[in-house]
Amino acid sequence: MNLLKKHAEKKLLQKRKAERERIREDIENLEAEIRRTETVFNLTTDEYLLESAIYEHNAQRAKMNYLLKLAKEI
Repeated sequence: MNLLKKHAEKKLLQKRKAERERIREDIENLEAEIRRTETVFNLTTDEYLLESAIYEHNAQRAKMNYLLKLAKEI
């Protein structure tokens, strides 16, 4: 029984480690997307593109908040 418990704990730890790694990668990718959106915002003068960049940035920030919340929970 103890051996089964240790195996189950090991599997759970591996699963959590994989989940942390996935979240870390998602955060890194999102940071790159945010930088691209900020570049578009800084380089454009078209009001429609500016508005689009603002909405996109707000959505990215919301997603970042979600990912950071997940990272803290794990």
